Amino acid sequence: MAKFSTRLFIKLVTLLFFAGNVLLLILTIISGTTQHYPVNRFYWIEADTDGIPNASSLTRWTFWGACDNINDRTVCSDNLAAAYPISPVDNFHTETNVPHKFVSNRDAFYYLSRFSFCFYWIALAFIGVSFILYILSWCSEVILQVIFILMAFGCVFNVCAVILQTAATAMAKRAFKDGDRKATIGAALMGIGWASVVVSIWEFVALAVWFTSDKIRDHYRNNPQSLSEKRHNNFFHRDTEPLDMQGQPVMDAYSPAPPNVASNTATMVNPGAYTAAEGANTSLPIVQEPLTVPAPAAAPPPETNAHRGINFFHIRRTQKQNPDDVSV
Repeated sequence: MAKFSTRLFIKLVTLLFFAGNVLLLILTIISGTTQHYPVNRFYWIEADTDGIPNASSLTRWTFWGACDNINDRTVCSDNLAAAYPISPVDNFHTETNVPHKFVSNRDAFYYLSRFSFCFYWIALAFIGVSFILYILSWCSEVILQVIFILMAFGCVFNVCAVILQTAATAMAKRAFKDGDRKATIGAALMGIGWASVVVSIWEFVALAVWFTSDKIRDHYRNNPQSLSEKRHNNFFHRDTEPLDMQGQPVMDAYSPAPPNVASNTATMVNPGAYTAAEGANTSLPIVQEPLTVPAPAAAPPPETNAHRGINFFHIRRTQKQNPDDVSV
């Protein structure tokens, strides 16, 4: 029950963040399109443009173009356009009294602003579609992979749009400062932009965790033996020895004889390797040699010389040998 509640809580928070991200992107895009509060307070930068031809004393650059500041209200004319750059040279069609950096670095201001405009629209498209599909995913998790891919692209374009716009705004403020003109960055619109970045990153991470956990759960649901096999197939696990039909371990050519098997005669394990006969000291290690070592020479025939002492080892050469012929 606790696991289900945690999962539901994460879903609700992610849904709330999706809605917030879409709202933040919409507020950014509509800046400069209306004179009503609070949208009329949204602008990228406000600068002193007094003395520049075709410009007012104070100009605010919004998402759609340059607007006038009249009584702390953003009043935009009819010359608004898409991908409007923060570039007084292009905005007022003159270089007179324009700070020098806007003239020397005109391409940088122009392309940073225009690419940021495009990336904002692409991010809104991906994140908006992801938001709609995320609501439908509560009924069916089949489209979760599609949402994850769409949100990945949306997050990338959202971050790139805000970074490019921030770079253009910061460069514009420095250019006005170097031209002995006052300039102020719009904290409200810039804060909205970076808030959308934080929210989009959260959404992407939440979807990645959700998507990965579902894949792992489906894998173990379809393969119930995988979890137990994963526990046993590790470095410290030792496989059990195979058994023959009688339940005894199967021995290969190099396997030592089991300790519970008693032999009253010498048994050949492999060519060139022999075990000790009954009556020998069982604490001695059994000498084994690889198959490539040639067999030792045949033992000499038993002698009846009593002065040779007692031989504790004997070898059965053939089945026809008299068992009473034991060397002494």
